[in-house]
Amino acid sequence: MGLAVQPEVDIAFEPADLSGTRYNGWIADRMTINVEKRLLTLDLQMILDPFVNRPGKQWWAGEHVGKFLHAATHAWLFTGDDRLKARMDSGVSTLIDTQLPNGYLGTYNESDQFGQGDGIGWNGPVWDVWTHKYVLIGLLTYYRATGHEPSLEASRRVADLLYEVFVVGKRSMRLASAHQGMAATSVLEPIAILYRLTGEPRYLAFCHAIINAWEDENDPETWMNEDGCRLLTSLLEHGNVYRTANRKAYEMLSNLVGLLELYRVDPDERYLTACMNAWNDIAAKRLYITGTASYHEHFTPDHRLPSGQAAGEGCVTVTWLQLTRHLLELTGEVRYADELERTTYNALLAAQSPRTGEVTYFVPLVGRKHYNGHDAKLDPPISCCSSSIPRGIAMVPTFASGVLNGKPALLQYIPGKHVLHYTSDNDRGKVTLHVSGDYPRKGDFEVEVDLEQAAQFAVVLRAPSWAPGFEARIGSVTHRPSDGRLIEIERVWSPGDRVRVKIPLEIRQVPDGDETGNSVAFVRGPQVLATDTAIEENGIPESWWGDTPYTQVVEQNGIEKAFRLVTFADAGQNKEEYAVLHEDVEAIDPT
Repeated sequence: MGLAVQPEVDIAFEPADLSGTRYNGWIADRMTINVEKRLLTLDLQMILDPFVNRPGKQWWAGEHVGKFLHAATHAWLFTGDDRLKARMDSGVSTLIDTQLPNGYLGTYNESDQFGQGDGIGWNGPVWDVWTHKYVLIGLLTYYRATGHEPSLEASRRVADLLYEVFVVGKRSMRLASAHQGMAATSVLEPIAILYRLTGEPRYLAFCHAIINAWEDENDPETWMNEDGCRLLTSLLEHGNVYRTANRKAYEMLSNLVGLLELYRVDPDERYLTACMNAWNDIAAKRLYITGTASYHEHFTPDHRLPSGQAAGEGCVTVTWLQLTRHLLELTGEVRYADELERTTYNALLAAQSPRTGEVTYFVPLVGRKHYNGHDAKLDPPISCCSSSIPRGIAMVPTFASGVLNGKPALLQYIPGKHVLHYTSDNDRGKVTLHVSGDYPRKGDFEVEVDLEQAAQFAVVLRAPSWAPGFEARIGSVTHRPSDGRLIEIERVWSPGDRVRVKIPLEIRQVPDGDETGNSVAFVRGPQVLATDTAIEENGIPESWWGDTPYTQVVEQNGIEKAFRLVTFADAGQNKEEYAVLHEDVEAIDPT
């Protein structure tokens, strides 16, 4: 659907034409599992029941429908799967039918709506605005893909109600919310999107009111004796997410994603600066080598990355991915593409069971993956992360390839066809890049250029930060990365031209980043590797999904040892113990 308000900032990167882009290989298999074993099997009645039969049994039960619609819509845009569309249509129809005359579309009794109940702790109706946020995200994503006007109208009625309650009625968003207001104020994301879609001035005013609510001061007469999160102020002053609000990673990142949505149409440079400060701080001091953050759901102190069971909440993985994708689109900088690669191949897909499609809440570096573990403890049996991870997987095509500063660009080398566009002499043309091979299992592959007639333009290839030996060869010319690591091959392209790409995939040892220890991980290409008790003695079990092991011979405690390794994303698939980190390991001197 068209936008009523066009972006006021330049967009450096736009994703590929998803209707024609198709993948094969390892990533494609995992995306298929996401559709077949998660999105097409999820019990829709279970996640709709809190709306149909209010109140919901789970305080934040309303988030799951919106997350499903967000994930399913992205998957449908890529696959065109009619089964997904039918499920989405049915879910949207049922959801909208539960909207109350005043626009309310949550899961609470009237007396508790928007946190107005008396004496209710952080796990009570303070999650009402939060659930409306995800309802809006789901409906607006569905509307933009299908043009379904009732979804837009229902979204407007929700936003108008929220505006009346919190702007006109001056109710505190902090006191209607957990985590110093960050849960409720994360509604900034869909309100900013709604403003872009409709141009309604009060939605922009609402966005500004939300940002002001971050500075809301404490009222000692209330049960929630804490100040506002001061999110924008803190990140501009010191940029340290550990020192911002209560360090709750998922909610903080959700707000930053909303801030970048707003920045596109309201380009206050403070918004971009705050988000980049936070991103830089996380990437430098709080990011696991698997591409996620948080321990026990909170940001950790500088260079403290515990490896145990509560590492890397799935919701944090996905919001980190979303924040990084926004920054890639806004800046076109290669470092954001690097981190999208690391998160995708490791933390994101490590949270998905390749056998059942179930999701693990955390992705520890040493321990077990408890697929469906958190879900079984809840009523209804579904957790926030089980709804988030499918969203991240479905969004992979939105950043794998696209148009970078007007030039077709392959940023992730997923085998298949990538339908892109180019600008040449002020004309816009279409080109399909066919990526052959079996990356990331193998690092040698070809990129075939498919277009209607010869044309001059540049094809952009990303040389990963871990691959200094990257080469791209066409004819007798070999291209190697410079410091910027974006290779631009400018020439007159003819249909059928082929670029031969070589990416070394040797196993390397990478420090874990935790200053309290001396552990290392083995990494091959973009993939972190792990030992797995299921294969250590008897090899790959018959039921195993994925690659055969790699072997790396090193010295551990002065003794030569051969490590049998599988990708972290495949490890622990039978809920057995595995380990990414290893102590006192040194490479063997080849001399």
